[in-house]
Amino acid sequence: MLTDIAPGARILCRDAEWLVKYVALSSDGDRIIEAVGVSEFLRGRRIRFLEELEKKDRKRGLQVLKPEETNLVIDETSGYVRSLLFVEANLKQTIPEDGRIYWGHKAAMDALNYQLIPATKALQMPRQRLLIADAVGFGKTLECGILVTELIGRRKGRRILVVTTK
Repeated sequence: MLTDIAPGARILCRDAEWLVKYVALSSDGDRIIEAVGVSEFLRGRRIRFLEELEKKDRKRGLQVLKPEETNLVIDETSGYVRSLLFVEANLKQTIPEDGRIYWGHKAAMDALNYQLIPATKALQMPRQRLLIADAVGFGKTLECGILVTELIGRRKGRRILVVTTK
């Protein structure tokens, strides 16, 4: 059994590089490794591996990448511009997984605290299905816009249905 798999470790599995987010035990004692893709084509994609099944594939298997074998590249640009751009690009591609609002309240509007509540509640749901019903003038359109912005930013906004009156 690979004992050095822990959250934060990088693994090579199925010909792709993954970042381990969570390790748990299944009911039969096998380890479940939840990871996020790091490789170019799988960046940000979540997956779960069963360690026992991955070990059976001798050719590819599951390999823990050692941090000490990482090749460092010197950044000779003024003010470390390339490094800062690299860090910024990676942060931009990181999808938030919590219920906090990151983008919706930054639009050209004066959002009030109660208008953020529907989006916060919806982001805590496994499947976002929400009915926003208020009196006239309380900002249902803004509440919907905040939620839609958050869903699109988290790549969960593939199918969005907004039903409203004329």
